[in-house]
Amino acid sequence: MALLRDLEDSPIVQAILLQLHHVGPKKLVLGLLTVPASLVVAYYLAALFYSLFLSPLRRIPGPLLARMTRWWEYRVVKKGKSNQEYIRLHKKYGPVVRVGPNRYSLSQPKDVKKVYELGGKYVKTDYYNPLLNPVVEKQNIFTIKDNNLHKERRRKISPMYTMSSMVSYEPAVDEMTHICIDKLYQFAKERRLVEVPHFVQYYAFDVIGAITFNKSFDMMKNEGDSTGMIEGIRGANDFLAFWGIVPSMVPWIIGITNALGLNTNTSLLISYTLKQINNHLKVNAESTVKDTRKYDTFLKKVLDLKKEGRLGQSNILDACGSNIGAGSDTTAVTLSSTLYYLYKNSDKLQKLRDEIEQKAKAGSISDPITFQQAQDMLYLQAVIKEALRIHPAVGTILPRVVPTGGMELSGTYFPEGTEVGVNAWVLHFDKDIYGPDPEVFRPERWFEGEKTSIMDSMMFAFGGGSRTCIGRNISLLELTKVVPQIVRKFDMVIEDEDQPLDTYCAWFVYPYYTARFKARETKA
Repeated sequence: MALLRDLEDSPIVQAILLQLHHVGPKKLVLGLLTVPASLVVAYYLAALFYSLFLSPLRRIPGPLLARMTRWWEYRVVKKGKSNQEYIRLHKKYGPVVRVGPNRYSLSQPKDVKKVYELGGKYVKTDYYNPLLNPVVEKQNIFTIKDNNLHKERRRKISPMYTMSSMVSYEPAVDEMTHICIDKLYQFAKERRLVEVPHFVQYYAFDVIGAITFNKSFDMMKNEGDSTGMIEGIRGANDFLAFWGIVPSMVPWIIGITNALGLNTNTSLLISYTLKQINNHLKVNAESTVKDTRKYDTFLKKVLDLKKEGRLGQSNILDACGSNIGAGSDTTAVTLSSTLYYLYKNSDKLQKLRDEIEQKAKAGSISDPITFQQAQDMLYLQAVIKEALRIHPAVGTILPRVVPTGGMELSGTYFPEGTEVGVNAWVLHFDKDIYGPDPEVFRPERWFEGEKTSIMDSMMFAFGGGSRTCIGRNISLLELTKVVPQIVRKFDMVIEDEDQPLDTYCAWFVYPYYTARFKARETKA
């Protein structure tokens, strides 16, 4: 108190108070606001000065604002066309582009292999913080940063995701595909204009529900999502895509959300998964009837592993939740884009139909086509691969941290702690990798001899290295089985076919188009 009195009586303080006495309230407030504003301006000018003159990476090109602030990239992502913007940036600036302070986009094959190599030292950045549970034991396999922890967690459940394991779910896929085909016949009879991406998303959710819990979401039957799952998962993905760019804001956003008593976008998925786990345990405990299903659900398999002591409760929630959260949208985006490009390119569509008809006449495929039969349908496999190339589901950079000691990428030394990453769209539209026409849907490129090996190695639709999407085989199983069924039974007339495909990109690149289906008279 004595100190405060001394300050109050000091000549300097008295002089300041005398000057303030003549300043009106409005000017005083404006003056006080000027101080933090000046500090903000000074901060960004200092960042720009460092980036232009002092940074060891100052020669790497990119937009001027990207040197100063991450809000530049945030704004790009918010516009919904960031996948195309990243392609444009690399065409303008070259193989390495600055997209933010200490954040760089790469496109060279040798860099891709180095950053995402199996057993590599690069770890995920704070970009994934929006979906990262602070409790390590509750972190899911997608957001875990520690590579050793991720390896251990993945090792426990990866056997259930092998293609040989996935094929055991064919009865579930066939059942949902049958419902899908019946619905398309209904739409054809009604001459209904269908929002195709929405409907195939219902299909993907119903399949993943049947595989995981033996319980379809009934989205196709209801022609909608009564659970709110689609909106919730999309909200979580958008939250990641936007706020991952500026992860320092995440604690503030989550704090405000919690203070307002709002549910997080992932809470619905978690609560639904827990409900299905508890229902399964209750039914099995009370039932005396022998289970006659043709396949064991994914949930039953993980619960069996828990009984053996090989998995914990968090592993079960992680595995089942990841199935729903990742497997549904990835498949839906790829299936809707596959149908779009096939039906927009009548010559490619006819080639696939010819293959189906020839195989059917030879008696080498059934109706529905089995996964094993489809492996011998080379054009079908090329169609799926080309669809994954021309429209990869994820449209953002998958960032990693340069490890201790730094690393040389594209002839430039990147200090440790620098954020680098690759965008699948940039990679898949690279003419040096995929030829002079990467913007063209051309399945035949996958029959061009030795060149296909490098193309295969640079396919990034499911990510790369040890962090490759664990649900990859679920998606491929669905695509391989449902695409030929739709193609052999229906024509599809796309509304406004002459217009470019409309998309919205945050995390996933969602396509938007409408079409009418017409039942075919076919022998296949």
